[in-house]
Amino acid sequence: MKLFFNSSMPRSGSELLQVILHQNPQIYASPTSPLLEYQFGARSNFELSEVQAQEPTLMTSAFIKMCRGMADSYYAAITDRPYVIDKNRGWSHYWEWVNAWNPNPKMICTVRDLRSILASFERIYRENRHSPVGPDNPRELRNMTVADRVQYWLGTQPIGLALQRTRDLIERKLANKVMFLKYEDLCNQPVLAMRAVYQYLELPYFEHNFNQIEKKVFENDTLFGPYGSHSIRPVLQQQDTQSWRTILGDITGIKELVPWYFEYFQYEV
Repeated sequence: MKLFFNSSMPRSGSELLQVILHQNPQIYASPTSPLLEYQFGARSNFELSEVQAQEPTLMTSAFIKMCRGMADSYYAAITDRPYVIDKNRGWSHYWEWVNAWNPNPKMICTVRDLRSILASFERIYRENRHSPVGPDNPRELRNMTVADRVQYWLGTQPIGLALQRTRDLIERKLANKVMFLKYEDLCNQPVLAMRAVYQYLELPYFEHNFNQIEKKVFENDTLFGPYGSHSIRPVLQQQDTQSWRTILGDITGIKELVPWYFEYFQYEV
């Protein structure tokens, strides 16, 4: 099995990319995967006395090989497709660790105009006013306006964490080892975008059907709440890159809060 990774910004089309890739009968594109969390469980025990009592180099080597074995065994029970793309936002933050047990890992990170990501969260917030799932707190007068909620989402999970992980990847000079795929390109130029994906993965190109997109792997969205919905439209639609304005209005200062994101990914303001 050849293993690849999807480690993307929230609300940036990572699920859309997975569903499209899964059309290829040679590729198993996972839903949100627990593989990294399983490995975290083992990693959290690395300081146990039973580990410390043995030769450190041997224990490190054994742990790294166990991580590879976990991945192989996990997917052996799930699919017989030769290529797997495991989706978890945390992979890119642990690039060096992944590289130790899966040398030269291929990671795809979908990104999107940050204003569109924030607008998506705000839209979901408005659609679920009947449910107490929003960040607003009238009693403490917190996150009561659109501008306040934007600031809140930029500094908390999942957006804030994903931003920090992405910036850290750039600062550690690892960004050139990852493929950043713009959601806007995937929607507006799907053939070119997917050809670039296959070229990066070094796999033969597969002719995808962008007019019949159907999720074939099960995922219980109720566990992630409204902000973690993984629903996909059956037909790929062109994206209006300015549609965020209808939700966020003329809120200013987003670029000033995260200027590096707009500069690195070349999103115009």
